[in-house]
Amino acid sequence: MALDEESSKLTTFITPNGRYCFKRLPFGITSAPEIFQRRMQELLHDHEGTVVYMDDILVFGATLEEHNSRLKKVMETIRASGLKLNRQKCKFRQASIHFLGQVISQEGVTPSPERVSAITALETPTNVSELKRVLGMVNYVGRYIPNLSQILHPLNELLKNAVAWVWDSQQEAAFQKVKSLISSAPVLQYFDPKLPTVVGADASSYGLGGVLMQNHGGTLKPVAYCSRTLNEAEKKYAQIEKECLASVWASEKFYLYLCGLESYKLLTDHKPLVTLINHRDLDKTPLRCQRLLIRLMKFNPVAEYIPGKNLIVPDVLSRHPESKVDDTKLSEDIQAYVDSIAELERPKTVLERIKAETEKDETLQKVGQYIKSGWPRYRKDVVRPALDYFMERSSLSEHNGLVKRGNQIVIPQIMRTEMLERIHHGHQGLNKSRERYNDAIWWPKISHAVKEKVSSCPHCNEHKPSQSREPLITTPLPKLPWQKLAADLCEFKGKHFLVVIDYYSRWLEVLSLTQTTSEAVISKLMSIFIRFGIPEELITDNGPQFTSRQFQDFTSKYDIQHTTSSPYYPQANGMAERAVRTAKSILRQQDPQLALLIYRDTATEPTKESPARLLMGRRLRTTVPKLHHQLRPSWPNLSTVRQTDAKAKQAYENTYNRRYSAKQLPALGVGDRVRLKTDSEKTWRGTGVIQASCSTPRSFVVKTPQGDTIRRNRRHLQIVNQERNDSPTQSPKVSNPPGSITSATCPTQNNSETGSLTSSPRVLRTRSGRVVKPAVKLTY
Repeated sequence: MALDEESSKLTTFITPNGRYCFKRLPFGITSAPEIFQRRMQELLHDHEGTVVYMDDILVFGATLEEHNSRLKKVMETIRASGLKLNRQKCKFRQASIHFLGQVISQEGVTPSPERVSAITALETPTNVSELKRVLGMVNYVGRYIPNLSQILHPLNELLKNAVAWVWDSQQEAAFQKVKSLISSAPVLQYFDPKLPTVVGADASSYGLGGVLMQNHGGTLKPVAYCSRTLNEAEKKYAQIEKECLASVWASEKFYLYLCGLESYKLLTDHKPLVTLINHRDLDKTPLRCQRLLIRLMKFNPVAEYIPGKNLIVPDVLSRHPESKVDDTKLSEDIQAYVDSIAELERPKTVLERIKAETEKDETLQKVGQYIKSGWPRYRKDVVRPALDYFMERSSLSEHNGLVKRGNQIVIPQIMRTEMLERIHHGHQGLNKSRERYNDAIWWPKISHAVKEKVSSCPHCNEHKPSQSREPLITTPLPKLPWQKLAADLCEFKGKHFLVVIDYYSRWLEVLSLTQTTSEAVISKLMSIFIRFGIPEELITDNGPQFTSRQFQDFTSKYDIQHTTSSPYYPQANGMAERAVRTAKSILRQQDPQLALLIYRDTATEPTKESPARLLMGRRLRTTVPKLHHQLRPSWPNLSTVRQTDAKAKQAYENTYNRRYSAKQLPALGVGDRVRLKTDSEKTWRGTGVIQASCSTPRSFVVKTPQGDTIRRNRRHLQIVNQERNDSPTQSPKVSNPPGSITSATCPTQNNSETGSLTSSPRVLRTRSGRVVKPAVKLTY
């Protein structure tokens, strides 16, 4: 086959003598077989009685005259095309011929003897790969074997992912039966579209089967068989759905035979299915059967019921799921399996292993000698390996090869790691773990070993509960109105709002935002500041609107001290969070503006005064009538306001600490290793090292192993090394210069110089609080 210039260049290859390309289609090209097949099909497609597969051409005829006529036309076409035939490979006027692995004769079609002998000579497969090769060869001749999927079911089970390879009597019986059926495969008849056609279909709990038959001389003879196994989803179908699936699948499998027929008979042994197929009233048909019957509409079947015993497709698919296994052979296999287990060495019990390892342990052997012959009077006379047992000598004994301490078994050195795993197998705490070994086993310093095991267990550390809440820190009332503000963003019904509240008066501002950028937030803040003035301090969270360079420049320009709360800890900015709740409650009202006015003129906790009177020294005119003298400027008694505020906050602090059993967590110092967790996370994941503490209480800068610097609240940090002081320690504080941006956004001090990290020496204390001092050694 000649190649055009463009295709020829695609075959270029390089040699030491230059580049060459093919002028004709070479072997080895992926598309070469398809191209050659297409050319041969185009050449001989209009010749009746001719089948072409690559370079194999089969010409057949019902009579000798018809055969010769067709052969002559094919030969003339081949001569005209320029093709040449190899005379030694040509066979003419054959009564039977081998073609594509099959023997075609006037009786019908049978598998090729060479292919049959290759399959019958196969040895038993020893692994999944060999089994796949065997099944591939068997399935090639599957059209000659009825119910092949049912026979191969024990073999197909071994192909599943979660099934271990076990070749027993069932698999061997199926393997031998397949080889026997192939060696005696029936002769399949040629399909004649003029003869009545019958399709039989049946379904079992795990497979489908079908047969295509035609009436030859008053007898139904098979034309082709088909079968397949059901997948896991199909196995869960109802029986009528399985039978419907079998009928549809068999019809589609024989599509080339059934397409174009006016009708054909569809046999089934499931009587309710006959009504579904013949009437096809889809409105009253179950959904799954509807979908199957829609697929059947491209055919024109007439369903007919036939009892399972009379169905041509053998009904063993559903009534005999497996071939009967020889009981004698099965009993022999079971007995051999039992004998092999009986010959296995019985594993040693734990006590037997402890006894065996005790005999090998030099230290315990020496202890055993002391137990039998008596311990030395003085500790200095005891050999070094047995020194750890000297203080327990009065309670040590030896019995039946085991060293015991009272009723406790002394564990040899080599088995102590295993015993620690057994003690902590349930991942219980330290006290429960100690209870498990206290009356059972012992070795020197076992308590310390168990403590180390529990404290270093990765699973326990990861799933520790969240830390308890710390005592509430209340914010004192500022000295001046509008001196200290809190701000936050909130979303309500798809819209964004900026919420600002004054710490002194509780005056609330709620402004709608079209964008949540820093520029939009700054614009809204300035609209507030031009009416009430610029505050000294502004507290926000760590949202990108408040941590951007633009916002830092804004606070620096107007000399505002900007303080940010700990990330992922809303309680650190409690005033803003409470203001957001109040703002959402106001926005839910029918008239939010009137609701906001009423809020500003209503006394609030804990000052017992309205925001308007504390901020502006007067009451506001609302929908409730007031006398003129009530609207005149009148400042409340500020001393009384402060006392009321302090008293209310102290009461709330006591209630909070009592309700949540709040307690002070151990203080953290620079260099402490900690685990990280937020309230939204379920486990303690990741570790870090304390770098510094921020100016706000209980807020720390942590450096992760990846080199990132993050900021977390004390409640979200758990000490890894527990052997440290539990009293408060001094940690260096960090503050950022104006406009600085760090990965851990700490409170910035815009009116101060750049802060620096300074580390103070750690003061170690005992549990009672006594300062631990280094030992003073005297030298002479």
